[in-house]
Amino acid sequence: MTNNVIIILAACILAIIVIFILYAIVMFQGLRNSRGGELQLTTKNILDQVEVLYDKGEYALVELLASKYLDRVPTHKEVRQYLARAYFQNKKYNNAIKQCSIILKKDPNNINAKKLLGDCFLAKQIYSRAIKEYEEIFDHRSNDKEIVRTLAELYRITDQLYSSISVYNILAGLMDKKEDIAEIHLILAELNEEIHDYPAAFDAYKVRLDIYPTDVATNKKLIELYIKIKNYSKAIETLLFMLSFTNEPKTLLWIYETLVSLYVETEEYEKAIEYSNRLLDSQCPDKFKVRNDIALFNLKLNNFQTGITILEDLVMMSQNGYEVTVELADAYIQCKEYQKALDKYLALLDRATQKEAKSVRLLICELYIKWAVDMAAEKNYDKAFEYLDTAAQYDALNPEVYYNLALNQMVLKNYTNAVECLHRALDYDKTKANYPKYLLKLSEAHNYLGNFFEEKKALSDLLKIDDKNPMGLYRSGLLHISQHDTKNAEECFKKALQYDPTLVRAKYNLALLYESNNRDKAKELYIEVLEQEPDFEEAKNALADLASSDYY
Repeated sequence: MTNNVIIILAACILAIIVIFILYAIVMFQGLRNSRGGELQLTTKNILDQVEVLYDKGEYALVELLASKYLDRVPTHKEVRQYLARAYFQNKKYNNAIKQCSIILKKDPNNINAKKLLGDCFLAKQIYSRAIKEYEEIFDHRSNDKEIVRTLAELYRITDQLYSSISVYNILAGLMDKKEDIAEIHLILAELNEEIHDYPAAFDAYKVRLDIYPTDVATNKKLIELYIKIKNYSKAIETLLFMLSFTNEPKTLLWIYETLVSLYVETEEYEKAIEYSNRLLDSQCPDKFKVRNDIALFNLKLNNFQTGITILEDLVMMSQNGYEVTVELADAYIQCKEYQKALDKYLALLDRATQKEAKSVRLLICELYIKWAVDMAAEKNYDKAFEYLDTAAQYDALNPEVYYNLALNQMVLKNYTNAVECLHRALDYDKTKANYPKYLLKLSEAHNYLGNFFEEKKALSDLLKIDDKNPMGLYRSGLLHISQHDTKNAEECFKKALQYDPTLVRAKYNLALLYESNNRDKAKELYIEVLEQEPDFEEAKNALADLASSDYY
């Protein structure tokens, strides 16, 4: 303990002695100047002392010695430069800036002073001033790697990305070592991505990968860029290449997950299943989700039994199982096993929270609607009506319930009931997403009832919402024909075909209009109709009549 105290005291005394010696030298120099220069101990001694102290990191002593000396000899540029550098090292940036300015006033092309001045502005985050200084230095030292790099970084910091890219390209040309070239091209790739110059970004990544072909981070960035521009095939190709050289668990996990998402994006569900199974064999943190995904991929491939079996197992494994049970029920609906789906929903309803129960009731409503549609397709209208009534008990405001009721009523020619149901569907469709569909069917129902004013209103309302609706235009054309307005009828049929060239009925009716004034065009259209539907009897007869009348 005593020895340590003695050592500390000795060091302090020594420092004080050094300061006094240096001060004495400065004073002696001043005295010597005043006497006309009798001794030769001057500039070099001071400069040597300052340089030694600076190299040892004694910046405070440099400040003391240099400032005292410069008070007497203000023109000494080298000592002032050391003083500026000492201030910089001690983070006294304003003092350093002042000293650099003094130097540059007398020596405007002093590159070292300009660089130190630029570094001071950089440290103070006054980037515009730092850039100005470094741009002037760059004009003289465009081959100085440190200068070029700093200027490139300054441009990047200030979001002058094009300038930054230009200077980084210069820096890349100055580099000799492969690792330095690789580093610069990684930066160039990232910068080019930021300005959306993706070809340049790819080129930069490839330069880096030519040097480090198995660099995981760069390959990942390249893959992410491929995904960004939706070049999924190249992203997949690169991921598969990565599998040839990496065994690191975390990286493998990322590769498998990315491959699965890409194969889903490209609808290659068999491949998605393959790499999902690899995920299960890896250190995947959520194997339940992966198995769930495998089930859904199987359903996409119409492997319903496989998908359902997996989902049944997951339902048994899960504590609440709300989402997976909903998926299982949906799988049963896809297989048209409605009762099994209903059983799953009802089981959920028994244990669901209030919020979940509301969602389940809506799902049961949708189930009964689909079930009713299937019954109607089988012409079992009694069951169809029964299921739609049940659907309404679960969600009385679902417009599709009333739309499908209307469809069934129209098949049974109960057009008045159909109109009532369609009006309810329109009332309940708050988003108006299905307004065109409902209005089109409403116009048809009014047509059957002979309510042509109401039919016209429904079609007008439809075309206000969707003026490119082919069926709406077609039915408007028919309405114009019934009112002997052939000009507007022709326009409607043409527009209908413009938006749906496969609408055979519109083409047929347009051909009928042309029979009176453009028989060649009528023939052409009838031929097109028969090419689309060879068994279209009215078109066959009309074409035959035109052909036979050509002889008279």
